[in-house]
Amino acid sequence: MLYFKYRSTNCFFLRSSLNGQLLAIDAGWPGTLYEYARGMKTIGCNLDNIAWAFVTHFHMDHAGLISEFVTRGVKCFVFEHQLGAIDAMEKTIEKNDKGYRLIDKTKLHVIKIQESREMLEEVGIRGQVVVTAYHSSDSISFITEQGEAIVGDLPLEAQMMPDDHRLREAWDEIRKSGGRTIYPSHAASFELVASYPR
Repeated sequence: MLYFKYRSTNCFFLRSSLNGQLLAIDAGWPGTLYEYARGMKTIGCNLDNIAWAFVTHFHMDHAGLISEFVTRGVKCFVFEHQLGAIDAMEKTIEKNDKGYRLIDKTKLHVIKIQESREMLEEVGIRGQVVVTAYHSSDSISFITEQGEAIVGDLPLEAQMMPDDHRLREAWDEIRKSGGRTIYPSHAASFELVASYPR
Protein backbone atom coordinates (compact mmCIF):
# COMPACT_ATOMS: atom_id res chain seq x y z
CA MET A 1 0.00 0.00 0.00
CA LEU A 2 1.10 3.53 -0.79
CA TYR A 3 -0.19 6.74 0.74
CA PHE A 4 0.60 10.37 1.31
CA LYS A 5 -0.96 13.03 3.50
CA TYR A 6 -1.94 16.53 2.54
CA ARG A 7 -4.26 19.05 4.22
CA SER A 8 -4.72 16.58 7.10
CA THR A 9 -6.11 13.77 4.92
CA ASN A 10 -4.37 10.52 3.97
CA CYS A 11 -4.86 9.40 0.37
CA PHE A 12 -4.27 5.70 -0.32
CA PHE A 13 -3.23 3.67 -3.36
CA LEU A 14 -2.99 -0.01 -4.22
CA ARG A 15 -1.06 -1.28 -7.21
CA SER A 16 -2.71 -3.72 -9.62
CA SER A 17 -1.00 -7.09 -9.93
CA LEU A 18 -2.13 -7.17 -13.59
CA ASN A 19 -0.67 -3.99 -15.02
CA GLY A 20 0.91 -1.95 -12.21
CA GLN A 21 -1.72 0.80 -12.41
CA LEU A 22 -3.16 2.29 -9.24
CA LEU A 23 -6.47 2.12 -7.44
CA ALA A 24 -6.94 5.36 -5.49
CA ILE A 25 -8.94 5.12 -2.27
CA ASP A 26 -10.17 8.60 -1.35
CA ALA A 27 -9.67 11.51 -3.67
CA GLY A 28 -8.56 14.60 -1.83
CA TRP A 29 -9.95 18.09 -1.50
CA PRO A 30 -11.78 20.01 -4.27
CA GLY A 31 -9.68 22.37 -6.35
CA THR A 32 -6.38 20.82 -5.25
CA LEU A 33 -5.46 18.58 -8.18
CA TYR A 34 -1.95 20.02 -8.54
CA GLU A 35 -1.30 19.76 -4.81
CA TYR A 36 -2.55 16.17 -4.93
CA ALA A 37 -0.26 15.49 -7.90
CA ARG A 38 2.72 16.84 -5.92
CA GLY A 39 1.81 14.48 -3.09
CA MET A 40 1.80 11.58 -5.53
CA LYS A 41 5.34 12.43 -6.59
CA THR A 42 6.50 11.97 -2.98
CA ILE A 43 5.54 8.27 -3.27
CA GLY A 44 7.07 7.86 -6.73
CA CYS A 45 3.81 8.04 -8.70
CA ASN A 46 1.88 10.47 -10.85
CA LEU A 47 -1.73 11.16 -11.81
CA ASP A 48 -1.46 9.11 -15.00
CA ASN A 49 -0.84 6.00 -12.86
CA ILE A 50 -4.40 6.14 -11.45
CA ALA A 51 -6.77 3.88 -13.37
CA TRP A 52 -9.53 3.38 -10.78
CA ALA A 53 -10.88 5.09 -7.68
CA PHE A 54 -13.49 4.89 -4.96
CA VAL A 55 -13.98 6.76 -1.70
CA THR A 56 -14.59 5.79 1.91
CA HIS A 57 -17.40 8.38 2.00
CA PHE A 58 -18.57 11.45 0.12
CA HIS A 59 -17.24 14.30 2.23
CA MET A 60 -15.20 16.97 0.50
CA ASP A 61 -11.89 16.01 2.10
CA HIS A 62 -12.27 12.46 0.75
CA ALA A 63 -14.10 12.85 -2.56
CA GLY A 64 -13.38 16.44 -3.61
CA LEU A 65 -11.42 15.46 -6.72
CA ILE A 66 -13.76 12.75 -8.04
CA SER A 67 -15.16 15.13 -10.68
CA GLU A 68 -11.64 15.81 -11.95
CA PHE A 69 -10.78 12.10 -11.84
CA VAL A 70 -13.82 11.35 -14.01
CA THR A 71 -12.79 14.09 -16.45
CA ARG A 72 -9.30 12.57 -16.67
CA GLY A 73 -10.76 9.16 -17.58
CA VAL A 74 -10.27 7.44 -14.21
CA LYS A 75 -12.87 4.68 -13.72
CA CYS A 76 -14.61 5.85 -10.55
CA PHE A 77 -16.66 3.30 -8.63
CA VAL A 78 -19.47 4.29 -6.29
CA PHE A 79 -21.33 1.88 -4.06
CA GLU A 80 -25.13 1.94 -4.30
CA HIS A 81 -25.66 3.25 -0.79
CA GLN A 82 -23.24 6.15 -1.44
CA LEU A 83 -25.18 7.70 -4.32
CA GLY A 84 -27.43 9.79 -2.06
CA ALA A 85 -24.45 11.45 -0.37
CA ILE A 86 -23.00 13.03 -3.51
CA ASP A 87 -25.45 15.94 -3.86
CA ALA A 88 -25.07 16.99 -0.21
CA MET A 89 -21.27 17.05 -0.54
CA GLU A 90 -21.40 19.06 -3.75
CA LYS A 91 -23.79 21.65 -2.29
CA THR A 92 -21.27 22.22 0.50
CA ILE A 93 -18.40 22.56 -1.97
CA GLU A 94 -20.31 24.96 -4.26
CA LYS A 95 -20.93 27.37 -1.38
CA ASN A 96 -17.18 28.02 -1.19
CA ASP A 97 -16.03 27.23 -4.73
CA LYS A 98 -18.17 28.68 -7.50
CA GLY A 99 -15.80 27.17 -10.09
CA TYR A 100 -16.37 23.61 -8.89
CA ARG A 101 -17.50 21.26 -11.67
CA LEU A 102 -20.20 18.81 -10.60
CA ILE A 103 -19.51 15.09 -10.83
CA ASP A 104 -20.96 13.63 -14.03
CA LYS A 105 -22.88 10.82 -12.31
CA THR A 106 -23.58 9.13 -15.65
CA LYS A 107 -19.86 8.29 -15.80
CA LEU A 108 -19.70 6.71 -12.34
CA HIS A 109 -19.66 2.91 -12.18
CA VAL A 110 -22.29 1.94 -9.62
CA ILE A 111 -21.76 -1.38 -7.87
CA LYS A 112 -23.13 -3.29 -4.90
CA ILE A 113 -20.98 -3.95 -1.85
CA GLN A 114 -21.29 -7.70 -2.38
CA GLU A 115 -19.78 -7.24 -5.87
CA SER A 116 -16.68 -5.48 -4.53
CA ARG A 117 -14.40 -8.50 -4.20
CA GLU A 118 -15.09 -9.64 -7.78
CA MET A 119 -14.76 -6.10 -9.17
CA LEU A 120 -11.42 -5.64 -7.44
CA GLU A 121 -10.08 -9.00 -8.62
CA GLU A 122 -10.90 -7.98 -12.20
CA VAL A 123 -8.47 -5.06 -11.87
CA GLY A 124 -5.78 -7.03 -10.03
CA ILE A 125 -6.50 -5.95 -6.44
CA ARG A 126 -7.17 -8.54 -3.72
CA GLY A 127 -9.50 -7.45 -0.96
CA GLN A 128 -13.04 -6.50 -0.05
CA VAL A 129 -15.23 -3.56 0.86
CA VAL A 130 -17.44 -3.63 3.94
CA VAL A 131 -20.05 -1.15 5.13
CA THR A 132 -18.97 0.71 8.27
CA ALA A 133 -21.72 3.34 8.28
CA TYR A 134 -20.90 5.10 11.52
CA HIS A 135 -19.24 8.41 10.66
CA SER A 136 -21.78 8.83 7.85
CA SER A 137 -24.42 6.57 6.32
CA ASP A 138 -22.35 6.11 3.15
CA SER A 139 -19.09 5.14 4.91
CA ILE A 140 -17.21 2.01 3.88
CA SER A 141 -13.90 0.40 4.80
CA PHE A 142 -11.57 -1.53 2.53
CA ILE A 143 -9.62 -4.56 3.75
CA THR A 144 -6.79 -6.03 1.68
CA GLU A 145 -5.97 -9.71 1.53
CA GLN A 146 -2.91 -8.88 3.71
CA GLY A 147 -5.12 -7.47 6.50
CA GLU A 148 -4.57 -3.77 5.83
CA ALA A 149 -7.78 -1.86 6.55
CA ILE A 150 -8.50 1.63 5.24
CA VAL A 151 -11.26 2.84 7.57
CA GLY A 152 -11.93 6.45 6.58
CA ASP A 153 -13.19 8.50 9.52
CA LEU A 154 -14.34 5.57 11.67
CA PRO A 155 -13.76 6.58 15.32
CA LEU A 156 -11.25 4.53 17.28
CA GLU A 157 -12.42 1.79 19.62
CA ALA A 158 -10.76 3.61 22.52
CA GLN A 159 -13.30 6.41 21.95
CA MET A 160 -16.25 4.02 22.11
CA MET A 161 -18.86 4.39 24.85
CA PRO A 162 -20.03 1.11 26.46
CA ASP A 163 -23.48 1.31 24.84
CA ASP A 164 -22.25 2.33 21.37
CA HIS A 165 -23.37 -0.81 19.58
CA ARG A 166 -23.11 0.66 16.07
CA LEU A 167 -19.42 1.48 16.48
CA ARG A 168 -18.76 -1.92 18.03
CA GLU A 169 -20.49 -3.59 15.06
CA ALA A 170 -18.29 -1.65 12.62
CA TRP A 171 -15.07 -2.73 14.33
CA ASP A 172 -16.35 -6.31 14.64
CA GLU A 173 -16.97 -6.29 10.88
CA ILE A 174 -13.40 -5.14 10.22
CA ARG A 175 -12.01 -7.91 12.45
CA LYS A 176 -14.28 -10.53 10.86
CA SER A 177 -13.04 -9.43 7.43
CA GLY A 178 -9.40 -9.90 8.46
CA GLY A 179 -8.41 -6.32 9.25
CA ARG A 180 -5.24 -6.14 11.38
CA THR A 181 -3.27 -3.03 10.39
CA ILE A 182 -5.56 -0.02 10.48
CA TYR A 183 -5.12 3.04 8.24
CA PRO A 184 -7.33 5.95 9.35
CA SER A 185 -7.80 8.99 7.14
CA HIS A 186 -6.52 11.53 9.65
CA ALA A 187 -4.08 9.65 11.88
CA ALA A 188 -1.13 7.28 11.78
CA SER A 189 -1.63 3.56 11.16
CA PHE A 190 -1.83 1.15 14.08
CA GLU A 191 -2.26 -2.55 14.83
CA LEU A 192 -5.72 -3.74 15.80
CA VAL A 193 -5.88 -5.80 18.97
CA ALA A 194 -7.40 -9.26 18.57
CA SER A 195 -10.46 -8.31 20.60
CA TYR A 196 -11.58 -5.24 22.48
CA PRO A 197 -12.78 -5.50 26.11
CA ARG A 198 -16.57 -5.65 26.29
